[in-house]
Amino acid sequence: MGERNFWHVGNWCIHTGQKYIESPFLGPTKGVEVLNYAQPFVDALRRIEGARVKSEASWELYNMSPKKFARRLDWADVIVFGDVETKCLMLHPDFFNRNRWKGRSVTFPDRLAILTEWVRGGGHFHMLGGWYSFGGEIGKGGWGRSIFHEVLPVVCREGDDLIESTAGYVVRAAGAHPVLEGIDPATMPPILGFNETTLRDGADAILEVEHRDRWYPLLAAQAVGEGKASAFTTSASPHWGINLVKWDQYDRLWNQLFTRL
Repeated sequence: MGERNFWHVGNWCIHTGQKYIESPFLGPTKGVEVLNYAQPFVDALRRIEGARVKSEASWELYNMSPKKFARRLDWADVIVFGDVETKCLMLHPDFFNRNRWKGRSVTFPDRLAILTEWVRGGGHFHMLGGWYSFGGEIGKGGWGRSIFHEVLPVVCREGDDLIESTAGYVVRAAGAHPVLEGIDPATMPPILGFNETTLRDGADAILEVEHRDRWYPLLAAQAVGEGKASAFTTSASPHWGINLVKWDQYDRLWNQLFTRL
């Protein structure tokens, strides 16, 4: 296998420390930490033979210039979004720059349309689940309303799509698939939530998750033009994936998804 470039976006978080209110006038917050919650996933990608990985926060995507976005797409063979709402692609800080409100019209190339053509041209797009993925919490993800929706191998529901349980959910293989060779889904640790979707017509279900006697897509994929798209409707990192990252087949799942699909 030759070199493959993976661009991962999302799952980063800024933690602020404890707040101390010691007087009517002072309430300092002590401590700040920037964390990549998807570090186990990123590490798993880096262990794929020939993989080169860039991992960036969603706010980097939001601030990205059209030229830099184009360079990322030219570089990437695989793009992974996790907990990235569509606003990160639909908006840009320049729209809120008051110096741009006068004079010529302010427009940017439609990044969702560009991403769609990137997939159709041969790229592999993968979405990880989360509160800002697919439909998302109270519909905040927005992917079902976007022009990119048809690329996804699952159909997003309108409004809130979060299904969660502190006890976890049962997972099964949807059928024999090269991605699952040597993997036993029955050994997967409990996942604590997922985004409710339905399988798109023509797409392949690889893994399914059960909730109230109904099975939903957990891992699905489809061909899109010369490219392909896949979706993992739970998170590959905490909190939904806090147990998943400890699974002894965690690395193997991602390796085979991105090399055998």
